Amino acid sequence: MARSSSLERRFIILAAIPLGTLLVLLLAIGVYLRLDTLSQVTLLLLVLGPCIWALCSLYQTVFDAFDSVAVQLDSLASEEFTVWHFARYRHGRIYALKEDLRRIATRISNKRAEYAHHESFVFDLVNELHSPVVVLDGHAQVYHANPAALAHYHQDSLLGVATKELGLYRHQHQWQLHQGQHQTRYKIDCHSLKRGARHYQLLVYVSIEQPLRNTEKEAWQKLVKVLNHEVRNSLTPIYSLTQSLREQQQAHSLQAQMLEVIEKRAQHLLNFVASYSKLSQLPQPQLQAIPITELVSRLQVLLPHIDIDCQSHSGRLLIDPEQLEQALLNLVRNAEQANTLSGTEGIRLAISKHNQWQLKLYDNGPGIDNSDNLFVPFYSTKTQGTGIGLVLSREIIRAQGGELTLTNHSQGGALAQICLPKAK
Repeated sequence: MARSSSLERRFIILAAIPLGTLLVLLLAIGVYLRLDTLSQVTLLLLVLGPCIWALCSLYQTVFDAFDSVAVQLDSLASEEFTVWHFARYRHGRIYALKEDLRRIATRISNKRAEYAHHESFVFDLVNELHSPVVVLDGHAQVYHANPAALAHYHQDSLLGVATKELGLYRHQHQWQLHQGQHQTRYKIDCHSLKRGARHYQLLVYVSIEQPLRNTEKEAWQKLVKVLNHEVRNSLTPIYSLTQSLREQQQAHSLQAQMLEVIEKRAQHLLNFVASYSKLSQLPQPQLQAIPITELVSRLQVLLPHIDIDCQSHSGRLLIDPEQLEQALLNLVRNAEQANTLSGTEGIRLAISKHNQWQLKLYDNGPGIDNSDNLFVPFYSTKTQGTGIGLVLSREIIRAQGGELTLTNHSQGGALAQICLPKAK
């Protein structure tokens, strides 16, 4: 026998069996007693009527209970945790079912409160991270951004901002970030979050700046070691032999002049390689919490010809003052040379405090033509330059947890900006 397609149909079939049996029995009694038609109809109504009414009432009661269960489950799905649909039942199986639903509702309510607590903890943790973190909703718009993300985009709020405005785009099913020229370089780690029927994406901006810096530093340090070994080994005997040969020639002879040129170029190359060996021998900075007023006083003594404008007279920097002064001396020397090329004067150092300390050095020179090669080792626009000054200055600043950038400012000339961490 095939199974019924629904509980209702099965209930009707089972209820029809006793009713059919009773109907046959009543008809048999009528025939046996030789009742007339009116008497048989009256007998059927008196016996079958209450039975049919009772079965219909039973049907309605049972399936009303099922409907109440369905409504209660819908309420639980809608996070409504009160169990009132079975209030009239205080004993029996339905009461036991009501108590089971109450326990389920209590457990779901507790889990929901636990989930809300965990969610609050996660968002509090995200807000404490120093890496930018952005949570996107199902429309790829910002649902939440931590303070580091607000500082990264220089905004007070990012709520509802689209990913395109954040410089985010999808590439091979992964989030990527357009990298600005002077921005910290990031890779994006994406994590999926679910909150009920809603789906969110948690994007963590993981800085790859330091690994890239380390790789870059290791590359040119290895190059410097090779140059220091190969070039010195080749140039030192050439330089010595040239000196010896020049002493044997007449002072103003052509051969003596040619040997003198060779000697000077060899000496220049030796000095060039020696200057780059400073990069691999740069000592670790001895960081100290220096009050800004003390740093300004030191710079006024060290650089008396520089106009120093300090906009904040409170707070401390976490720096190695001697190394920072060395980096500033290199930058000031570049600024003076730039002013000389333009036939101008005036160098200004502006110090301000925001999320970090910022030291901005302005000159009145011709500005920067090729910014892409500023920090490329061995690159210099000066005829006698070694390309060591800016690279050395940037390494000094980076070793102290800061960053050095060079741009053109709107009034003309170059702007060297140093960002340094604040002391706690």
